[in-house]
Amino acid sequence: MKSFNSLLLAGILSVVALPTTLLSTQAVAQDINLLPEGQTLITLSVTERVKVEQDTLIATLRIERENRDSEALQREINSAMTQALAATENVADIKVSTGYYSVYQHSNEPQGGRSSSVWRGSQSVTLEGKDSQQILELAGELQGMGFVMNNLQYTLSTERADEVRDGLMESAIARATANAERAAAAMGKSSIDIATLDIDAAMGYSQPYAMARMSTSAMAEAAPVADAGESEVSLTVRIQAVAQ
Repeated sequence: MKSFNSLLLAGILSVVALPTTLLSTQAVAQDINLLPEGQTLITLSVTERVKVEQDTLIATLRIERENRDSEALQREINSAMTQALAATENVADIKVSTGYYSVYQHSNEPQGGRSSSVWRGSQSVTLEGKDSQQILELAGELQGMGFVMNNLQYTLSTERADEVRDGLMESAIARATANAERAAAAMGKSSIDIATLDIDAAMGYSQPYAMARMSTSAMAEAAPVADAGESEVSLTVRIQAVAQ
């Protein structure tokens, strides 16, 4: 007979159950030598894996400017960012955020024995959402304003990953329990009690973006192109079971 006493899920989920023996679960898990005669501690793990299509597209673009006057340079960048953010105001379901703002002085190679200094600056804007076509069109619009693509990639949203893990948890626990029962039966034992159960969830890498090759002039007129990849979501269940 199997019994579960508590369930705790916070990144790593742990379940601790009290088996129907004279010993506490903690004592059983810490020292198998304390098990009564005829009982055996079984420790095993199983991992469930599944590839899931990525559902979120993230595009990061940046504006770059150069000017001999630092104040004029910053006004140019601020104006470009204001224009970009205005273009995103009426777009629904897309998360827009601004990134690092950098302004620095750069010295060019000396010409005629005299060095020439200019100010360079840049700032980024990031678009994130599940409507990839909308994001790609908006990114193309920003490119037409002078922004350059810094990064474009798909990823798996936290909500979707959690949903997949929930399904994996049930099947992984069922597999782990079945494996413990088979191990017990192989040793001539008739029943098991789950002493401890740990669940560890993980998510794999995101595929890099796929972008069509095009000339610089064509890039300014057409939206970028990207294809969703897959992320691997896995969940590992580790159990200790007392067979008797």
